Amino acid sequence: MSITKLTSASEQLLLLNSCRIWTISIRFKASRSRSSAMTVHYEERGKGNPGPIIMVHGAGGSSATWYMQVKHLSDRFHMIGIDLNGHGRTPDRKEDDLTQAYLNDIGTIVGQFEKPVLCGHSMGGALTQLYALRYPDRLSGIILVGTGARLRVNPMIFNLLETDFEGYVNAVGEFMFHEDADESIKEASKAEVRKCPATITHRDFDLCNEYDIMEEVAGLSLPALVIVGDSDVLTPVKYSQYLADRIAASEIHIVPKAGHSVMLEQWESFNDIIANWYQALAT
Repeated sequence: MSITKLTSASEQLLLLNSCRIWTISIRFKASRSRSSAMTVHYEERGKGNPGPIIMVHGAGGSSATWYMQVKHLSDRFHMIGIDLNGHGRTPDRKEDDLTQAYLNDIGTIVGQFEKPVLCGHSMGGALTQLYALRYPDRLSGIILVGTGARLRVNPMIFNLLETDFEGYVNAVGEFMFHEDADESIKEASKAEVRKCPATITHRDFDLCNEYDIMEEVAGLSLPALVIVGDSDVLTPVKYSQYLADRIAASEIHIVPKAGHSVMLEQWESFNDIIANWYQALAT
């Protein structure tokens, strides 16, 4: 596999700061890993710092999910947010085995580094667990955010994706956040959700609905950080507690006043948790 780095690229990103939205042009290292069969886009910042921490988004998401981490943790760590195929700027390969296709995306980036930390949110957390079970020797640790060992999907989500995409977008604003979350954060997230085609989001939720490693999760041997919002209704606290109870080298943090989008709603606390855990891991 040959790796080609592209030049830096400017892109418009939503900066969520002090409960206001600013549309700004900011320069990240925009890169692609290429082989004869696949191209995987990722956003990179903080190269040369300890790490990297490679972050995997959830259903219908993109590397933009991790904007507040890639931006604000990159002064201390090498941060990477990837776009799974069909999301963000990574082309859709339309492979039959979607789970394996996404694991291949992750492996393409992980393979460039010496035992990085792999972090995933929701569906990305499921993929992180699967990757860690199959390839524990390639990682130094995992971070599991708002996820579980099984991810059943409410049939309402599939119905909305098939019949009323804007209704699905509005449901995201309703159920992804703590009740006190600022409306500007919800609107910014809804704008990101609209960028992913309904067919891609639907297949992601199909993957989640079929995912179940409740009997295998105790086999995760890597150090694990489990983070969940105290008001997460999509992957409730009990999902994360199940992971923490069964992964031997794990610790759990329940973040107050946060829902499923804990990395956005309470990004400062979230980032501090990651920084403290990583520093302990490295000692």
